[in-house]
Amino acid sequence: MLIAVLLASSASAAMAGDGSAFERVFPNEYRDILRRAALAYDAKRYDEAFGLFRRGACAGDKQSQSALGRMYLLGQGVARDDLTGYAWLKVAAEKIFPGYQTIVRELERAMKPEQRKLADAEAAAKIRDYGLAASGMSCQTHASRGGHIVDEIVCTPRQEADALLLKRCAPEN
Repeated sequence: MLIAVLLASSASAAMAGDGSAFERVFPNEYRDILRRAALAYDAKRYDEAFGLFRRGACAGDKQSQSALGRMYLLGQGVARDDLTGYAWLKVAAEKIFPGYQTIVRELERAMKPEQRKLADAEAAAKIRDYGLAASGMSCQTHASRGGHIVDEIVCTPRQEADALLLKRCAPEN
């Protein structure tokens, strides 16, 4: 009996821990996060854009991951950090999309072997924590203007009842 109680309590603790890694938001709230991030960036309000893109990136949104990577590379809204910028761009490139693959290849060509080893380790950790498998995000390429030119990735979080599940960011060190 005691073993059954211990097993049940450890199973529910594991589920509670996993559940706290995700937040529940309504679909319009998720779309609003992405819209406000792009508007803040376009208005050069980089601190605001960074926080919103980070939230989207941790949730698994590929466009947010790409934007966050570029912001780290350029030091926009955050201290410049080439290693972290590369890592976020590599997470975005998990979904095959020419623009993402091109910038990752260019960065890789510019790295020395020892830099590449560190960068790939950080990228692997980010993919483990915020990639498609970890976030439950589903992403599809899309032609934004109709036609045949694929120029956008649209990501959709997992849905539970009437809410979307967004992976939370781990606290920064």
